[in-house]
Amino acid sequence: MGWFTKLCRNTGLMIHHAAKPVAGRKKKISHQTQEKKISETTTLRRTTIEEIEVTSDGSDHNV
Repeated sequence: MGWFTKLCRNTGLMIHHAAKPVAGRKKKISHQTQEKKISETTTLRRTTIEEIEVTSDGSDHNV
């Protein structure tokens, strides 16, 4: 594929993605971090992130 063909394809994809963005949306619900000092040189850190994702039924993808 030549450079002009790649340029046209990428321009078309850019316009398509701007007109029809990806239907899935993520929203962060909570973010918790817990830390525990195990020794002088070691810290245990646990991070929990809860998200919700809404997606379409997929009928408009792969067109």
